[in-house]
Amino acid sequence: MKIFSITDSEWWMGTDLASVVKAVQEEYDLDDDDTANAAELAEEDLDALRFAATDESYRLTGTTRTFREQLAIEIGAGGQFPRLFAMEEF
Repeated sequence: MKIFSITDSEWWMGTDLASVVKAVQEEYDLDDDDTANAAELAEEDLDALRFAATDESYRLTGTTRTFREQLAIEIGAGGQFPRLFAMEEF
């Protein structure tokens, strides 16, 4: 399982770029131009980027982890892939 940046503020997880891009396009009704910059995160990004945990109401809990740590939790939890991994709020 890998993490892919879709935009500068949204990341999805899945097994390969093609299936992630397809899922993003279907979810948001986007075309190839909209997802042209999607890319797999580099190994160093998995340790540099931080994931802020939230509760069931999407309020920050104060817990942060690296993307690598959160990826392991997500894989362990199972479920459907590809799917949204993280998003910055504006």
